[in-house]
Amino acid sequence: MATRAAPSQLATQARRMYVEELVRNLAALVQVALEGSRALIEKTAEHSVFTRRRDLFQELQKGAQAWHRGMVTGLRHALVHGISASRPGDLPPPGRNRPLTLVDDDTIELEIVTSRLALAIMDRASWEFADLRSRVATLEGRTELEAQDLLRAHVLARVVFDAWRAAGISLTSWRELQPVLHDEFAHLVEAA
Repeated sequence: MATRAAPSQLATQARRMYVEELVRNLAALVQVALEGSRALIEKTAEHSVFTRRRDLFQELQKGAQAWHRGMVTGLRHALVHGISASRPGDLPPPGRNRPLTLVDDDTIELEIVTSRLALAIMDRASWEFADLRSRVATLEGRTELEAQDLLRAHVLARVVFDAWRAAGISLTSWRELQPVLHDEFAHLVEAA
């Protein structure tokens, strides 16, 4: 007689399958990003735009493998350990007696870029993503998943962009290729 898996084991298995589906299709996504950057170079543009696009293509060619590896490593790490959508060190800790301080521009840009990617993912795959999160939360006996759970679009976006930056690819290049990246990651998550 076959034994039934515990609900928490099913939730773990669902997360693992989701991550492995993402990982399986990341190489193709990186290739599409490279092709998208190549297509941008071929478009007629003023010299400054052409230079930016050429730099994007060169950076992406040089960093594509590192970006891919970083995403795979980040996703697998997040599967086991979770990841914070906002790192504790990104923002000053709250406190009554602490003086007000400014948040550096890099932190703000990071939040903007990851939020935009998360929104693009949710715009495309909101029903599928919400359904998966709801089912996993139910299996785990929760009403809501934790903020650092990989099944949250903002956490996935953070993994993707952290890997991008770690690969040595600039924020300017991200912005230049952003429409392609948003579309491809939205399709990837919807399929996964």
